Amino acid sequence: MGEGAAFEPVSGSGISLGYTTDAAWLKLAIKSDETQQQMLSLTPNFTDLLDVYVARQGAGLTAGDFKHIAMGDHRPLAGALSGLQNIVPLDLRANETTLVYVRVAAINSTLLLKAELYSPDEHTWRTTILGLVYGAWFGGMSVLLVIQLVFYHFDRKSPYGLLAFATFVAILAHLGTQGLSRVFLLPQGGSGNDYFTAMTAWGGLFASALATASILELVREAPRLNRVFQWGACLGLVGIVFAAVDANIVFAPVGTIAIIVLSTLAAFQGLRTANRNGIGTRLRAAAFVILWLGLVSTLSQTSGASPLLPWSTHAYGVSILVQTVLLTGSLAIRLRAAEARNREMADEALAAAQAAEQRANAMVTEKTRELADAKQRAEEALRAELASQEQQVRFMEVISHQYRTPLAAIRAHIDNMGLSLPKDDGVNRGRLERMRRGIARLVEVLEVNLSRSRLQGPAFRPTLVRVSIGEVMEAAARRGRDLLQHDIVVTIAPDVAGVRVMGDADMLGIAIINLLENAVKFSKGLSEEPVTLACALVDGKLAISVSDKGIGIPAQEIGGILGHSVRGSNAKGVEGSGMGLSLVARITAAHRGSVEIDSRIGDGTTVRIILPAFPTHIEAVSPSA
Repeated sequence: MGEGAAFEPVSGSGISLGYTTDAAWLKLAIKSDETQQQMLSLTPNFTDLLDVYVARQGAGLTAGDFKHIAMGDHRPLAGALSGLQNIVPLDLRANETTLVYVRVAAINSTLLLKAELYSPDEHTWRTTILGLVYGAWFGGMSVLLVIQLVFYHFDRKSPYGLLAFATFVAILAHLGTQGLSRVFLLPQGGSGNDYFTAMTAWGGLFASALATASILELVREAPRLNRVFQWGACLGLVGIVFAAVDANIVFAPVGTIAIIVLSTLAAFQGLRTANRNGIGTRLRAAAFVILWLGLVSTLSQTSGASPLLPWSTHAYGVSILVQTVLLTGSLAIRLRAAEARNREMADEALAAAQAAEQRANAMVTEKTRELADAKQRAEEALRAELASQEQQVRFMEVISHQYRTPLAAIRAHIDNMGLSLPKDDGVNRGRLERMRRGIARLVEVLEVNLSRSRLQGPAFRPTLVRVSIGEVMEAAARRGRDLLQHDIVVTIAPDVAGVRVMGDADMLGIAIINLLENAVKFSKGLSEEPVTLACALVDGKLAISVSDKGIGIPAQEIGGILGHSVRGSNAKGVEGSGMGLSLVARITAAHRGSVEIDSRIGDGTTVRIILPAFPTHIEAVSPSA
C-alpha cells in the first residue's frame, strides 16, 4: 500500500492478491469481553515474509509499544508453535482492544493470507485433525500410487505408468503447497521452499498433461487435442526452467491459464466419451470433471480472481485425491476387461488349437491310410517286378542252356570238318573260322545278357575284392570284340599296371562292356574309327574311359542321361532301351566311384568311370582280403 493510504474493510477471513511483488498490510482489531489467551493462525505457512506487530489499543501509541514477531518460510522454523501454521499467541484482556498489524509479502509466488482466531484447546484440536487429514491424504495417495505401479507391473501400458508418475508428482506438489516441505525438508528457511513448491507445481503440469492424453487415448480419439496436451507438457518443462532461475512469478500466470484450459478440455473430452466403454469411461469422465472443479476454485482464489473462501486451500487436495481414486478405479476396470479379453482370446486360441489338432489328426490318419495303401501297391509292384526279373533270369538261363548244347554240337562238327579238310584248302578253312567266330559271338551275347539280367533287383550285390584293373579291362575288351565285332583299342598307362581296386570283376566288366556297346552302337554309320578303352591315374584315382567318334549327346541332356530308361533326343533312330548308362552308374556307385561324361554333337562322346585306387603293396599286407 502506498504512503498515506488508509485501511479498507475486507469480507471473509483472508485476502488474495495473486501474483505481485508488492507487500500488503492487514489490520486486526480484537476486542474481548473477558481476559483469555487466543491463538492467531496465519496460513498458508509457505508465505514468504510475514511480520506481525501486536499492541494494546490506546492513546499515543508509538512503534516501541508494538511487539514484533517475524515469520514466513524464508525464516527459520525454530521456536514456532506449529509447523503447519504461523501461530501468534495473543493475551486478550477484558473490554480492551488488541491491535494486530500484519505485513505480508511474496517474493516468487502468489500472495494470499488467511487469518483465524482460536482458543488454545480448539487450536490443539484443529491441529490434531489437520494432521490426521494430512496423514489420510498422503497415505491414501501413496496407497493409490502403489496400486498403480502394481497395475503397470502386470500390464505395461502407458496409462498405468503415466498415472503413477502424475500421482507421485502430485504428492510432491501438495507437500509444498501445504507447507509440509518447509517442515520436513527446509526448516531453516530461505528460498528453498519457493523452488520446491514452484518446480513440483510445474512438474505436475508436465506429468498430468502426459497422463491425461494417455488415459483419454487422445492419439487415437482426438489427435489435434493430443497435440494441445503435448504443448501443455512442454509448457510444464519451460515452467520448471523459470522456477529454477528464480523467475517463477514472471511465468506463473501463463501456467495458471494453461492449467485451466487443459483441465477444461480434459473434462469436455471425458464427458464426450463417457459412454464409450461402460462404467470405466464414466468413472474417467467424473474424475476429470471433479478435478476441473477443484482447480478452477483453487486457482481463481490463489490468483486473486475471486475472494478467498475458508475451504479454498483444500479444494485442490480433495479434488486430486478423488480424481486419483476414480482414475485408478477406471484403469482397474480396464485391466480387468483386458484380462477378460485375454482369457477369451486364450480360450479361443485353445479351442482353435484343439480344432487344428483334430484336423491334423484326421489328416494324419487319412495320409497314413493313403501311405499304407501306396506302400501296399508299391510292395505289390515290387513283388511283381522281382518276379518278372526272376522270370527273366530263368528265361535267360534256359535260353543260354538250350543254346549251348546245339552250339557245342555245331562247334564239334565244325572242328571235325576242319580235321577232314586238306591243309591247303584255305577257302573252306576260312569259312569254318568265320563260323567259329559267329558261334563265339552268339555265346558271348548270351553270357552278357545273362549277366545283365542277374544284376537286376536284389541280385545287385557286388562282392568286393582287390582286383587288377588292367586284367578286368583286357577281359572286357576281348569279350567286347567278340560281342560287337568292332575294333577296340586298349590303352593302359604304365603307372596303372600295378594298381588294384576294391571291386567286383564281373560287375566292372559288365559296366565296361555296356560303355563299349554304346560307343560302337552310336558310332556305326557315322564313323568306322576304333573305339578307345583307356585307363590312367588322375589325382590318385583310376579313370577308366571309353571314347568314340559317334553322334554325341546334346549338352543340355548330359546331366540326366544316367537316369533309368533315359536316352538322348538324337538317339531315336538307334535301337536301345536307355538301361546301359543307368546300369553303369549303379555299378560305379556300388564301388564308391563316379561317372563323368564329355560329349559334343557330331564329335563323339567320352565316358569316364572314376574309382578309388590302391597300390600293389597293399596286396602283400593282407593277401587273404
